[in-house]
Amino acid sequence: MIKIQKVSIFNKNIRWLLLFLGIVVAICIGKIFIKNNSIPGWVKWNDKEITFQNNAFTIKLFEKKIIVFDTQKNEVFKTENKLKVQDVILSDIDRDGKEEIIALVWKKGKFGKHRPFWIEKDEEKYSQHLFIYRESNDEKTIVPMWFASDTGLRIKRIKPFEKNNSIIMVEDIDDETTLWAWDSWGLKKIDNTVEIVAFGDNIIHEAIYRYAANEKNGSFDFLYEPFKEEIKNADIAAVNCETVLVDNKNSVSGYPIFGSPVEVGEALINAGFNVISCANNHVLDKGKNGIDLTKTFFDNHGITCIGIQNSNDTEYRPYEIMRKNGISISMFSFTYGTNQGDTSKKYPNMIHYLPRTENEEEKLLQDLREAKKESDIIMIFVHWGDEYKEEITDYQKHFADLFAKGGADIVIGSHPHVVQKVETLERENGGKTIVYYSLGNFRANQGQSDSTKKGAEAKITLSYTFDGARITDNELIEINSYWK
Repeated sequence: MIKIQKVSIFNKNIRWLLLFLGIVVAICIGKIFIKNNSIPGWVKWNDKEITFQNNAFTIKLFEKKIIVFDTQKNEVFKTENKLKVQDVILSDIDRDGKEEIIALVWKKGKFGKHRPFWIEKDEEKYSQHLFIYRESNDEKTIVPMWFASDTGLRIKRIKPFEKNNSIIMVEDIDDETTLWAWDSWGLKKIDNTVEIVAFGDNIIHEAIYRYAANEKNGSFDFLYEPFKEEIKNADIAAVNCETVLVDNKNSVSGYPIFGSPVEVGEALINAGFNVISCANNHVLDKGKNGIDLTKTFFDNHGITCIGIQNSNDTEYRPYEIMRKNGISISMFSFTYGTNQGDTSKKYPNMIHYLPRTENEEEKLLQDLREAKKESDIIMIFVHWGDEYKEEITDYQKHFADLFAKGGADIVIGSHPHVVQKVETLERENGGKTIVYYSLGNFRANQGQSDSTKKGAEAKITLSYTFDGARITDNELIEINSYWK
């Protein structure tokens, strides 16, 4: 009897264990089913009311549905019950002059209005879509225009691109922003990043220009060959042109009074540089004629040349604006001084010097504020510091802080001929200023030490985010700057 009782208790325990395991399995399966057939908890459902620019229709988003009313407040359109609308915006997505309704929608199934013929049945789980609606041809109601398949992006929010109402901005739950534009039949992702590379001092010493004349038939393309692919791949490639250009062979010279053949300018362009910073201590080595020739040469080739102006310019232009992939960058260039005297009184606009008085500093801050109104990013090239010193000076620190105060985002330093540190300064408004105090040499015949034989390349990525353009990546890469 005792043995039978033990077996009975054992069997009863087994049954309870199996029942428990069955419940656990059922719960797990239920959770998986619910997860696959429900809308994620991170989704924020919006309620809003917006009106077409022509006032023809008013859109009301309420309780996950879109309802459209005409000017008489008659309901002319309503989204289907099977659609759950997360958000809605207006955008002239097809650039026809009329706004379309862009709806961020959840529905069961991966496909839009139609599925591919080889797919027998759509899925049952919810997925996220972008649906586009437009005015009907008789302008009395709203009709479907385009239904996208599953976005695959896990979109958190959408809005029209501030600079172009035919582009929409999308931000996913990882805070990654993408831009989308209409392309014939559907939305196409467009590039919203700008890749910048910047290099230090480009100095054409006598040994370099003699080698070019004797061995390369006067061409300087060989100098930039090691960096050509990287420069070409960048949206913006900038360099400090330490020596002005001359078009007379008799004017070509090296240290201490530099004058480089115009073929140097041609080589810089051939390499892919599109920004040339010219405010430096050697820019006056060949007088105003050297500045005029250099500025005119780069301007005529469509290159953004900053830091100098033609001697006959009557208006001071402190910055130039470049626009790439929807991002605008204001570019400044300054030097602490010039070796061959100071012409600022006779030619006040020709060379962009760093401020020397409190009034001039206030004028600089005003220029920076004006640039901020016109652009997304401010980038400053500055010739400063002590030659061959890796430590930054109080003078550099003072102006770095001043630039940050004015809202500069990027500062690229030159002149020391050695690499100095990179520092991120916190601005009062919460922004950040990245300061590359010195990139050292780029191409030079300064082989006296390891410090002058190596330089640095600044690589910076700008991205247009949901809250505006900002720096999303930056690094400093060591390069071999010795030309041999």
